Amino acid sequence: MLKKLFMISLIAVIAVSCNQTAQQAETQKALTVSELLTQAPELVGKEVTFEGTVDHVCKHGGKRMFLVGTTAEERIKVTLGEGELVFKPEMEGSDVVVKGIVEELKIDKAYLDQWESEVMAETEGEAASKVHMGEAGHEANEGNKNDDLEKIANFRTQIQDSGKDHISFYSVNCLSYEEKKAE
Repeated sequence: MLKKLFMISLIAVIAVSCNQTAQQAETQKALTVSELLTQAPELVGKEVTFEGTVDHVCKHGGKRMFLVGTTAEERIKVTLGEGELVFKPEMEGSDVVVKGIVEELKIDKAYLDQWESEVMAETEGEAASKVHMGEAGHEANEGNKNDDLEKIANFRTQIQDSGKDHISFYSVNCLSYEEKKAE
């Protein structure tokens, strides 16, 4: 009888504990773009949930979108891997909640040298190493050698000014997303 009472009590404690953990996870607030960018160095490789406003969806396959926070400077790239899921251009201006894995792209001298050599080779299309930030009007400058060389020079200056051997850009590899409904 005592064993049965102990087992029932143990099951009840576990059930309550699991329920509280599930409720905490459900009520956990999504990060803002600003919070994500601030915490990004510590979150690389980890799953996060954050929200922002879709500023741009890339027209080339719909595999990249850019979310902004309260200012245009609070900007982060969200990418999709292979598969059928795509971001749609009509999402621009919508508020979304994204779940994904934080990634870091380190831009250093070797990276910029590789990008510059790709640009100078004058091959068709974009250089594989090109850093894509989804800035306004970027589609008009695709394949523009001078524009790419100017960006490379700007990154070299940023690295020099940073006092480090690289600069980092953070993005999120999207696992799922959901458009927020207007309240």
